[in-house]
Amino acid sequence: MPLNLDEEFKLYSTNAEREKYDNQATLYSIILSLEYLERAYVRDSITQAQ
Repeated sequence: MPLNLDEEFKLYSTNAEREKYDNQATLYSIILSLEYLERAYVRDSITQAQ
């Protein structure tokens, strides 16, 4: 049976699982933001004071 790639599915079945995925998404976005900030600092696009 082929998979329908357009079909949506839930990543969680309980509120605890939902909160876990939400927290992981928040952590990922913070890490990604810090990486971009570090790159900008290394390239002297921003100063230490900023």
